[in-house]
Amino acid sequence: MDLFFNPRSVAVVGVSENKNNLGRTIVHNLHEFNFDGIIYLVGPKGGTAYGRRIHKSVADIPDQVDLAVVLAPAKVVPGILEECGQKGIRRVVIESAGFSEYGEEGHLVEQEVLAVAKRHGIRFIGPNCIGTINNHVGLALPFAGLKDVFARGKVSIISQSGGVGLSYLNVLASESLGLSKFASIGNKLDVDECDLLEYLIEDEETDIICMYLEGIADGRRLMDIARRSSKPILVHKSNIGQLAKEIAASHTTSLSGDDRMVSAALDQVGIARFDDAHTLVNYLKILPLPRLRGNKLAVLSRSGGHAVIAADVCEKEGFSLVRFPDPFLLEIEKHFRAQVIRLTNPLDLGDLFDFEVYTRIVEETLKLPEVDGVVFLHTYISSLEGKASRALLSKIKELSFQYGKPAVTCVATDQEEMSALRKNLPHPVYTEPEDAIRSLALARDFDHQARPAPRLPDGELDRAAIEAVLSSCRRDGRQALLHESLEILKAAGLVVPDWSLVSTVDEAEEAAKRLDSKGLGVAMKLVAAEASHKTDVGGVALGLVGAAMVRKEFEALRTAAKELALPEPVQVLLQPMVEGGMEMILGARRDDTFGPAVLVGLGGIFVEVFKDTALCLVPFAEGESAAMLKRLRAYPLLAGVRGQKPRDVDALRHGLEALGRLMAAFPEIQELDVNPILVGRQGEGAQVVDARVFLGLDEPSVP
Repeated sequence: MDLFFNPRSVAVVGVSENKNNLGRTIVHNLHEFNFDGIIYLVGPKGGTAYGRRIHKSVADIPDQVDLAVVLAPAKVVPGILEECGQKGIRRVVIESAGFSEYGEEGHLVEQEVLAVAKRHGIRFIGPNCIGTINNHVGLALPFAGLKDVFARGKVSIISQSGGVGLSYLNVLASESLGLSKFASIGNKLDVDECDLLEYLIEDEETDIICMYLEGIADGRRLMDIARRSSKPILVHKSNIGQLAKEIAASHTTSLSGDDRMVSAALDQVGIARFDDAHTLVNYLKILPLPRLRGNKLAVLSRSGGHAVIAADVCEKEGFSLVRFPDPFLLEIEKHFRAQVIRLTNPLDLGDLFDFEVYTRIVEETLKLPEVDGVVFLHTYISSLEGKASRALLSKIKELSFQYGKPAVTCVATDQEEMSALRKNLPHPVYTEPEDAIRSLALARDFDHQARPAPRLPDGELDRAAIEAVLSSCRRDGRQALLHESLEILKAAGLVVPDWSLVSTVDEAEEAAKRLDSKGLGVAMKLVAAEASHKTDVGGVALGLVGAAMVRKEFEALRTAAKELALPEPVQVLLQPMVEGGMEMILGARRDDTFGPAVLVGLGGIFVEVFKDTALCLVPFAEGESAAMLKRLRAYPLLAGVRGQKPRDVDALRHGLEALGRLMAAFPEIQELDVNPILVGRQGEGAQVVDARVFLGLDEPSVP
């Protein structure tokens, strides 16, 4: 990937003498940013531009070229790429549009491009993009005109959209946040976000990586790369309008959804997701500072009103305000002109006008072991206090790094002074207390450390029993029926109460006697592929006590089967009633991009009403299954409220881990619901009473 950002020579293909030619704009940008390599111009009509000869073809260039950038009609791009291949150019940026985004004709041209690139070993970015920038060497390939207004820094951007990418560049410029590298990847026909992310996490000139994506090329690879990175990775993932492209076959599909799967995957590997430029700016301002190690803040303010606002935001964001030690406050009080302000946290410095004392207060605050971070709210008139304020703000940054704690500054001053601060200060400042404190919350909640690949906890898995069920389904070309789904889950290690499959009323009566050992009655359920949602078709009868009720409800199920035109003999599954369990749902789903994931949530008939669920990609470590449960709004019910005994959370967690092992071992299982699983009190376990397993019958299992 390095030659896309550090070429010694660049050929711009598609340049003409026409003043409106977009290829000329690329050349202009290279001059504007003082590119320190050699520039060659190529266009079929020849001529000159910017005092340089326009070669009529790539073959006419007399020297070796590291990188070609192509902006020509789509139909001629395969031929240009062939010239590049013959010339020995192995890195190309294709900015031309009119490919698959244009229709079938463009898709065919894309296939030609791929064939040529493969034949010559060419890696290319695009098509339908605006190219790359390396702000440290003056490489600037967009066909949109740019000014060299970007501070040199260590923020790198990968954007699927050229327009969104330019808007992020504008954000960096307006806030004087330092740009390192930029890549617009467009249709990402060859090089994708994973290729570039892998490069940037090893790039010494990049400290923070920001990505805008409308689709993710390879979710598993993205996760693997992110796990290796200790650099912050920020992602804006759009194109989330549809939860699923097909009607959901199960609750799991409806509850997980494509976008929830993305969020779960990003969170699991420490990628922060954002949805707007405002949040992006807050991330980019806070992340270069020392890391926030705890949740205790100190707020120092020249304005009492801003102090009150800051206290409100701290509470809203879940921060606690440190109680300052008495000796600390007494020392500060000595510098006040009048003892009219009660000193507390937030610390109102409204009666203090000594900038050297401000500096000492910030330093002494950072020294306090109980303080994790400092917010300094500074209000001033630039004509009176501008010079002293700028020195103070610079000193606060030095102290922040000296003591290894974030000290954020929020400034209220005139617009002209604020513009000067953005241009001249070596670090960003905030203009609103809310943004300063929310930025600290973003940093607190963002764990971007490198982490090892997870490993599922060991557990029993009866592969032979599962394979027997799957083989039967494959042989008949059908999905698993209810009793087969229960058999799979039992073999996976979940607790499934005994059941009996019957087809006559006499068999039902006999099975009920055997199963109802506690006198709680039995449940009867219609077994048929057409009765997947059994409650909706009258295929469930619960709490049946005694032979009369069993016989009556069996006949009712037979009637329901006839209305569904099910073949004889009708199959009915009987189970003992289970009392006292809290209804939860467990699920699993195999995503085309991210692979298998498991789901847990509040279950029962209202599962899609409350939609209280958590997701985790497989594999996951033991601690992650526990963390899933704690993310549920219903977790306090599991933990025990108002003196109630806690539910058996460990049993539920073990169930999640069992589903993870099942999905990892049998890739033809596409989706499953365990709804409900009844979670007893602590120590009583959790029992599966209903389940559905959906198979991808075209794919073999791997036992």
